[in-house]
Amino acid sequence: MQPSRPKSKRPVGVTIIAVVATAGGLLSLYGGASVLAGNATGPFALTIIVVVFGILGLAIGAGFYTGARWDWMAGIVIYIVSIGLGIAEILYGGSVGFVGGIIRILAGIIIPVYLTRQKPRSFFGKSTTLPST
Repeated sequence: MQPSRPKSKRPVGVTIIAVVATAGGLLSLYGGASVLAGNATGPFALTIIVVVFGILGLAIGAGFYTGARWDWMAGIVIYIVSIGLGIAEILYGGSVGFVGGIIRILAGIIIPVYLTRQKPRSFFGKSTTLPST
């Protein structure tokens, strides 16, 4: 078992991402529920994927807020993968999907880039130096 180290202070950017991820998760769940309830249109398969990403958004938001070690890599992977979902939303999601798709693509680019910076890496307990080869 590793000795516990003092937790560094959460960077403001990580707090913002936690709020964005949580809000995005809630909006994705709302959008998916709207399609499933018949109040909006969209392909069923895309709706299910959006709902899954909504659930992941809530989990990622909570993990970012608490600084969970697993969340750093999970956040990077999920946001990069969400770029593809954003493209699908633009192509097949109607007017709501278009706006959501653009937001998802921007988040899929900006958030992983930010998370690789020194302060966020340190907050999540990741080494700030690369191992020498």
